[in-house]
Amino acid sequence: MSPAARIRACLCGFLMAAVFGLFAAEDGGRTEDAFEVELSDPVSPELPPRAYRVASLVDQDGFPAGYRLSFTTHVCLDNQCRTVQLTMFWDALGFYQRLEYPVDAPLTKKEHVPFQAADYAKLDQILKERDSVLATCSLNVVVAPPTLDEQAALAAGLDGWSGATPQAVKDAVVDDAAYTSWTLWHWANGQIVSKLQDQTRQRATPAYLQRLLRSRDRRAVDFALRHILAHCPTDGRFVDDVFHVLETSDREHILLALKFLDGAVPDARERYARLIDSFCRLNGTNAPLVLEYFAAQADLPPETRDGLAGVLDRLPYFQVHLILRLFEAKGFFSETIEAHVVALLEHREFFIARRASEYLAKQTLDAESHRSLEAFRQRHRGRL
Repeated sequence: MSPAARIRACLCGFLMAAVFGLFAAEDGGRTEDAFEVELSDPVSPELPPRAYRVASLVDQDGFPAGYRLSFTTHVCLDNQCRTVQLTMFWDALGFYQRLEYPVDAPLTKKEHVPFQAADYAKLDQILKERDSVLATCSLNVVVAPPTLDEQAALAAGLDGWSGATPQAVKDAVVDDAAYTSWTLWHWANGQIVSKLQDQTRQRATPAYLQRLLRSRDRRAVDFALRHILAHCPTDGRFVDDVFHVLETSDREHILLALKFLDGAVPDARERYARLIDSFCRLNGTNAPLVLEYFAAQADLPPETRDGLAGVLDRLPYFQVHLILRLFEAKGFFSETIEAHVVALLEHREFFIARRASEYLAKQTLDAESHRSLEAFRQRHRGRL
């Protein structure tokens, strides 16, 4: 090999290594393997399913990172268009992420007009809409909207559009590309979703599930919560992570978290104590869920009742009101509860102090507490 050829070869190798390193960095160090799934063509579901090879992406920690499928499909109704080779990507939970297509074979609309950037952007938005009306509208309805007479029949309930209006369907597709929009939506959100989720479930290690439970993505939290409830409802390894969900998530996930903790923390006193601690970090919207949980228990041990009273001075008015209402409904009272509620009479927020006085007025108090209550009532007699 001549010196010039050796230099060119070295430069070529250097550039290839640099490019490979760039791609590896952008991909977060992901590796992949593959598995087969059987899928029906959404346009022709009556035909036998075909086997497809799906690439499974794994991140540097060995956790599921996503999936990729390449497939060929027609993008027009008469099959006169050439078929296009597409590649779809999903995240590890089976949610569509993006679509790739050959540069020399773009998607097209009516009259074979190529998609523009705005069309691709709208298509991407459509494919990410899991609850699209395309889920229940047939392809025939989408590509041939009803006439005025048919619309009248639909309004009278004489046909099945599953509640979708012609305008709703129009908004759910790319202009002049209804067939493509419907077809690709069903590839992205149809049969394959449950198969991808099954793969992730099979690979869901405790460490991976703990990562999901700590995620800011509601869908990840939902997947992990439902998985551990179904497959390991008493596994104590997830307790700390589920308490994190309890303190940071929404109503549905808080209820699921409470259900899990019932089985995973069998010592009721320990469970109640941790719930009281978490209760102090919940906002006014979600705090009632924990107190409803306490109210539903057959009986609360005295230390739990006293524990609730012990955090009263750390809470805003609404949470204080809820705890005192629980005490009233259950008839809870003790020396410890009395002491903590009497202390609220000196609270800097008058509404909290007044609420405490209302609770105390219904109880039989010791002499000192009674004097404190009477002094408060005399001091604020014009505001009670």
